[in-house]
Amino acid sequence: MRARAARASTTASPSTSGRRSRVHRPRASLRRRASSAEGEDADLDTFFKTVEFDGLEPERKAASALTTLLTMAAVRVVLDQMWGTRHRSPMAPKLIDYLQTNPLRDGHAWLAELMSHDELDYRLVAVRVIETRKVLAETPEGFDYDWMREESLEGIAKDNLDLSRALLACSLASGDCEPDFTREA
Repeated sequence: MRARAARASTTASPSTSGRRSRVHRPRASLRRRASSAEGEDADLDTFFKTVEFDGLEPERKAASALTTLLTMAAVRVVLDQMWGTRHRSPMAPKLIDYLQTNPLRDGHAWLAELMSHDELDYRLVAVRVIETRKVLAETPEGFDYDWMREESLEGIAKDNLDLSRALLACSLASGDCEPDFTREA
């Protein structure tokens, strides 16, 4: 019965490119229990704490980073629209100057700051960025998550290979060696 319920809860969902993605399975619980053979039923949560980044679980941190990424993409789209061939908005250079003085590191905080600007034009640009970000996040044509995933996997594989090579070269070199972990272009 349990296996049937598990099979029923796993479904393949279509990806943004129309291909079927991997089957989504329920995540394993982070709680681990000691084996009964040891005679203890102690909760090992104290030994297996979850890893946090800035107080966030890795998944939440990644979601926050994706939100900021989508905000950056939306700003880029809005800027491209403002620099159009038929009409150049006077807000385009102002937005670029604003970006240079207030870099976009946290999408939510940056938009909140832009929304509280004294000038109405900046607040209207913030609304436009919010609407564009929503379209990018919700539509398959807006943001290609599959391409991003493939690029990430390729980047990770290349980084891992480069870092392993640098460490191996340093290990095989005679004497003291400082591995060069700088990213190759």
